[in-house]
Amino acid sequence: MQSKRHLDRQHESRLGPLAILLILIIVLILAGVVASWRRWEGAPPVVRLNRDFKTLGRKPALSMDVQDPGSGLKAISVTLRQKDQAVNLVDEQYPGPEFLTFWKIGDRTPKTFDLGKLIAEKYKVQDGPATLEISASDHSFRSFFHGNHFEEHHDFAFDLYPPRLEVFSDQHYVNQGGAECVVFRVSPDAETYGVQAGPYFFPAYPIDAQKPDLKFSIFAFAYNLDPKTPLKIVARDAAGNEAVADFWYKLFPKQFHKSDIQIEDAFLQKVVPEILSHTPEIKDQGDLVKDFVEINSRLRKINHANLAALSEKSQPRFLWDGAFLQLSNSQVEASFADHRTYFYQGKIIDHQDHVGFDLSVVQQYPIEAANDGVVLYADYFGIYGNCVLIDHGYGLVSLYGHLSSIDVKPGQAVKKKQVLGRSGATGLAAGDHLHFGLFLQGVPVNPTEWWDGKWIKDHILDRLKAAVEKSQT
Repeated sequence: MQSKRHLDRQHESRLGPLAILLILIIVLILAGVVASWRRWEGAPPVVRLNRDFKTLGRKPALSMDVQDPGSGLKAISVTLRQKDQAVNLVDEQYPGPEFLTFWKIGDRTPKTFDLGKLIAEKYKVQDGPATLEISASDHSFRSFFHGNHFEEHHDFAFDLYPPRLEVFSDQHYVNQGGAECVVFRVSPDAETYGVQAGPYFFPAYPIDAQKPDLKFSIFAFAYNLDPKTPLKIVARDAAGNEAVADFWYKLFPKQFHKSDIQIEDAFLQKVVPEILSHTPEIKDQGDLVKDFVEINSRLRKINHANLAALSEKSQPRFLWDGAFLQLSNSQVEASFADHRTYFYQGKIIDHQDHVGFDLSVVQQYPIEAANDGVVLYADYFGIYGNCVLIDHGYGLVSLYGHLSSIDVKPGQAVKKKQVLGRSGATGLAAGDHLHFGLFLQGVPVNPTEWWDGKWIKDHILDRLKAAVEKSQT
């Protein structure tokens, strides 16, 4: 009996160390798994091209962003294949952690590659089909320590030939700060087309659904452009190929009025708190003069940028009918493109341009729509206070600022002379008046042309009619 107990104690003593060792091994394995947990993630690297594409040109605009937010990038490869040629555009390796530091991760820094530039540098592009092969891997322990993989093939075609352009309209007379219309024909492969005037682009539209290749563009020569700035018709296809055409025009430079504006404390106390209460993007600096300059400069730019963005929603059809109307019975207090120098206590504090007309009648005067259109905006609008924007089609938008009240809503169709609200002194207004402005694709234009029915007939309506007749011969 004693011998049996002795054997049991010997057996237990032999199992004890083995069990402890096994437990230690399991604990170490679990600790290693926990420590390297990020290396066991199953998400492949994220690869993003800056655009979808079916065609590319000689100098394609194409870039690629790659990142692995998990275990870090291990390798990236991009190969271009066309016919029997294979060109390696990208071949990057990113070493990972050493074996003894398995709990660490690799490079998670985003990588950007200008594939268009690499194609232009490494390959003599040929017209026709091609394939872009993209692969990327990470330092994950998945797939038997080979990592997660991303692979994608993009089939596309190289298109080396730009669209075809033909100018239809003849003589174009343009006032600085004014507008004009040009008609041209463009081949069906063009995706973007219009007039480039310095930094401003004015898209073109089909004249007639029956003649989709015949386009017209109502463009502006901005009041603040150098008179030597060239005007060009441009057309681009999906591959990025660009065609450029000159057209005959004569520019009449203008010298716009300059004026000095004296800023008084009473004016600052009136306008600054009101505008700040409506515009959280402008922070109160605790100084009325500094706040005014911030409103007059930065907020003005923000408002005009927002107006340009709203103009992109303009309907591609003529909503207006005939000449635009100046506010009835109104007197002009300030004109278009008036360059203003602002003084406070004898010191210059700012310079800005007044891109519209200040029109006054009597207080709380009914403000009428200058022409038919659809209300784009009807609310407080920064320096313009209570404001209505009306879309007249093809990027032409009228602005009615400083209103005391608004009687229309966005999306509402309005007719010429319909009352939009009442005049007032909201925003940057010293007294009751209407600020009226016209904008073409977000670029301010001189309203006096659009108030002139003969100008509209000669420069737009007759030109479109003549182009259609010419295309039929």
